[in-house]
Amino acid sequence: MACTISTDAYKIQKHNVDDIISNLPEGVLLHILSLLPTKDAVRTSILAKKWKQLWTYLSAFDFNFRHPRYDLDPRNQNNTENSLLDQKNKENSLLDLVGRLLHESYRVERLCVQIFKSVIDADKVNSLIYFAAKHKMQYLKLSLGHPDDKFVLPHSFSTFESLNELWLGLHFTLHIPSGIHFPKLKTLVVSDVTFANEKSFQRLFSGCSVLQELTLHDWSWENIMHINIAISTLRELTIRFNMLSEDIHDDMTVMIDTPNLLYLRCRCDPTIQFIPVNLTSIVDADIDLGFLYPPNELYTAKCAIELLSGLSNVKSLKLANDTLESLHHTKDTLHLLPLFDNLTHLDVYSVISAKTNEVLMNILQKTPKLEVLEIPAAVLNYLDGEDLILNSVPCCFNSSLNRLCFSNFYGNEYEIQFVTFILKNAPYLRKIDIHCSRRLIADIEKLDDVCNQFEDVCLESCVVMFHPSYYDDESSDDESDEDEAANSEVLPAAGNQNQSKFS
Repeated sequence: MACTISTDAYKIQKHNVDDIISNLPEGVLLHILSLLPTKDAVRTSILAKKWKQLWTYLSAFDFNFRHPRYDLDPRNQNNTENSLLDQKNKENSLLDLVGRLLHESYRVERLCVQIFKSVIDADKVNSLIYFAAKHKMQYLKLSLGHPDDKFVLPHSFSTFESLNELWLGLHFTLHIPSGIHFPKLKTLVVSDVTFANEKSFQRLFSGCSVLQELTLHDWSWENIMHINIAISTLRELTIRFNMLSEDIHDDMTVMIDTPNLLYLRCRCDPTIQFIPVNLTSIVDADIDLGFLYPPNELYTAKCAIELLSGLSNVKSLKLANDTLESLHHTKDTLHLLPLFDNLTHLDVYSVISAKTNEVLMNILQKTPKLEVLEIPAAVLNYLDGEDLILNSVPCCFNSSLNRLCFSNFYGNEYEIQFVTFILKNAPYLRKIDIHCSRRLIADIEKLDDVCNQFEDVCLESCVVMFHPSYYDDESSDDESDEDEAANSEVLPAAGNQNQSKFS
């Protein structure tokens, strides 16, 4: 018997199936929307009447508008100008949308608005901040504006009483009025800002009474010569400046007066003078003072020594080779480096040059309790013709060093000599990790010979492990499949026969 369904009944049945999602509880729908990118959540407003305002009930929004200027064809001037004008309209429409959301919604807790490298209407930004301050917002990220614009941070900014994390990427010349206060702010990121003057800079930080994490990224020194970061609650400080910036010059100073600071990461021009004050709690530091041709080499060396002298209590220290190069220019004053009496882990990254080996050895002489040493390659100045220089072995080699790591090992004779020297002069050494070049890994016979040489001098308690290098300038796209296979194999280890033989 044939069975048929009328057209009307089919439409009703199809409508019920299609509307299953809309009939879900509001809480479930909001959870679904929260899993979507903000732009897709907004688009659901056209689905049906019920969905029109639903997205505004969310608590977290990320409005990210990429500027397509670099995608435009400069050969077509008319289209380029029209596209930029259309872009400007879209950006203003986005700010209007965010403004309406903040005005009509009552539950915004996290807000991110990013419109890159574009001239923004300052009144719209003021309005956005005014309405945002009325919410119990915990996270706010603003990346707006153009460096040629000037902007005064509105007084309403000081009413963010619940704000826990703030990202200020305002590409303006920023003037900060007095009275700014964030009673609950724990994380602050400031990037690409040009402060109107030093007072504006200091006013921002003086209002952060419980701040724990601070990041300063590529802000301009155009109107600033001296800054003072004096925050007793600060635990983490990251400072990153464009090392090719034209507005950086001698006599710029950064005083860091943070007695409870645990972590410091500094990557900037070596001519900035850092003045650490009372960093007694410091645990971890990463210092990269990098610039190819500093105009005043002796001054940069003085700045590097002053910064490292304030880190004498650090337990784990990472140094870029550029930092060692800064110190190299004043070898006669390396004795001014402090004794790193608490340092147990030293990591030197990027390739060590011949002229920085002596600097590294001077630092090692100042680390009596060092347990872990990570270096890119063998230290060449310990070689004197056929023999190694043995009259200045760092004391940590004899007393505390238990792990050594090489990130670039090619199996050259001087490298083998250096590792052999370490094995003979570090009685407490338990492990050496050697990251081999691709070429060495492919040469099984040579690799076996290296292993045998190490086994002849290796203590029973020490194991030498070989790994594929993650920094290998010998690698190329046209290497053989055999090399690729060799790079994926586990490699034999030298050491006590009772220990594991594989990495």
